[in-house]
Amino acid sequence: MPPVAVRRSKRLTPLPALGPLYLVGIAICGALAVEALADGRYRDPMLLPLAVLFAAAYIGLRQGVYLAGDQLILRFGLGRTVIGMSQVREFTIRPQPGRAAKRLLHLELLDGTQVPTSVGVSRNLFSPVVRMPFEKLVALVEQLDEHRRQSH
Repeated sequence: MPPVAVRRSKRLTPLPALGPLYLVGIAICGALAVEALADGRYRDPMLLPLAVLFAAAYIGLRQGVYLAGDQLILRFGLGRTVIGMSQVREFTIRPQPGRAAKRLLHLELLDGTQVPTSVGVSRNLFSPVVRMPFEKLVALVEQLDEHRRQSH
């Protein structure tokens, strides 16, 4: 995997399906932590769970597809996958096996590897992580494909 240099990345996908809940969690945890620290309660047992919840909400909020120069960054949970646009053969929208109503964005690399993403179309609120209308998903594929052609 190519290293990710410190530079600005552009988010290509909307917030995750639970994005508003993550934002509320960040706000509540931040407010409670600031209140505890302002009162001088530095050893309050509530601070550790608040820090964990704050980090989990922030990590959940960052999930999606990002573009940084000629690199595509797929962020999911605690991990991320960085793929150079020159390594991508094509972007496709495929149904998930066994679930015809759920279609996900897939990347096919030059070596034939299929990389599924957490971006897709579904009727289920919580799956996939980043839900988009089908038309916007098609527009995202076209945008990524155009950027891939320009990077070659």
